[in-house]
Amino acid sequence: MPQAGGSKRGGRLKSNPAILFLWLGWLCLLALVGCRPSPMRLVPPERLDYLDGQASFSLQGPEGAARFRLRFYCRLEDQVRLELFDPLGRLQTIVWLNGERATLHLPEDRVFWEDESRVLTSEVFGRELPGRELTRIIAGRWSELAADDGWQFRVDESGKVVSGKRDGLSFEIKETFAPGRVPKTVHFSSPDYSVRMRLLKVNFNRPRPETIFRPSLPAGTRKLEWEEISGRWKK
Repeated sequence: MPQAGGSKRGGRLKSNPAILFLWLGWLCLLALVGCRPSPMRLVPPERLDYLDGQASFSLQGPEGAARFRLRFYCRLEDQVRLELFDPLGRLQTIVWLNGERATLHLPEDRVFWEDESRVLTSEVFGRELPGRELTRIIAGRWSELAADDGWQFRVDESGKVVSGKRDGLSFEIKETFAPGRVPKTVHFSSPDYSVRMRLLKVNFNRPRPETIFRPSLPAGTRKLEWEEISGRWKK
């Protein structure tokens, strides 16, 4: 006969369901922390000729708001191609910026516009923003923007650029790729205009054929005046 207060040989310790659940929860949390990917590092090469990538792009202006998924191709010598897609992934607009000239093409409507780039960029940013300067902002080429384009910058305690301004147009860097040179989220602003650009992917020095930077329009595409196409490309 077993003594009082004793235990049976081979008896099992009953587990507490609450404690078991708590331990399982901690184990799952530790596993998730251990599997968390490290921040994406993005360091542009010292010699940079090309960059391309994808971004989300939203703008707010006097005519209303618009939101796109953006694919961009840039050469630092002032050549840019932008492809704008609607929320369903359909190609909506193609823009070429070549120096002081710009071409805007609406493939579905088979129409285009071509004239000075400042006309187009002013409708997006509220102020002129040449393709060369946009490319340098994406790549974090601050010294060139200051020396060649007249941008002034504000830096944080570590010396990293956090904002810039030039001729009534300003931008603020909300987020950067590690280690902190290349912007990830940029907010542009000017009187009555606001643009948010979030970079999703950036590649450096993947050469593209020259033809990608030259306007290519199908036969039968009609040319419109700015008054006819202005605002139409945002819808």
